[in-house]
Amino acid sequence: MNFHVKRRRSPALQIINMIDILIILLMFLVVSTSFKESRSVLNVSVPVSDAMALGTDSEKRLGIVLTKEGKVYVDESEVAVDGLGAALAGLRAARPEARLDLRIDENVPFGTIIKVWDGLTKAGYKVGEVPARVLRAKAAGAGAP
Repeated sequence: MNFHVKRRRSPALQIINMIDILIILLMFLVVSTSFKESRSVLNVSVPVSDAMALGTDSEKRLGIVLTKEGKVYVDESEVAVDGLGAALAGLRAARPEARLDLRIDENVPFGTIIKVWDGLTKAGYKVGEVPARVLRAKAAGAGAP
C-alpha cells in the first residue's frame, strides 16, 4: 500500500495585484486633488476644519471680514457696520449670483456679529447661505508656514 500523502502548497499572498490597485488609487487621488492658493489680503489666517471642507465654489465667494478692531470689509473694501445692509443689498442687486463667505476674528464682540447678521438678512441673504468661520490667532510658539 502506498500511503503517500500529497503535499499541499502553502497559500501565497498575491502582492502584485495589490500593488497595481494601490497605484491606481494613488493616481486617482493625485488627479482629483485640487490645490488652492490662499487669497487673504488682510493678513488673516483661516483655521483648518475637518468637518467643513471647502468646495470649488468657494473661489466664487466674496468675503465679509470682521477684524478684531471692529472694522467690516466687504470684498476688500471697508464698510460701516450700520451701512452694511444697504451695501449688501446693492451688491445683491448688482451681482445676484455672488455668494458670500463670513470670516470673523475671535475677539469681535458678539453684538457686532449680530449687527452683521442683521445686515445680511436685511439684504435678503438667508442664514444658511453664508458660511461663517471664526479666525483664531496663532499660538506664540507656532512657526509661520
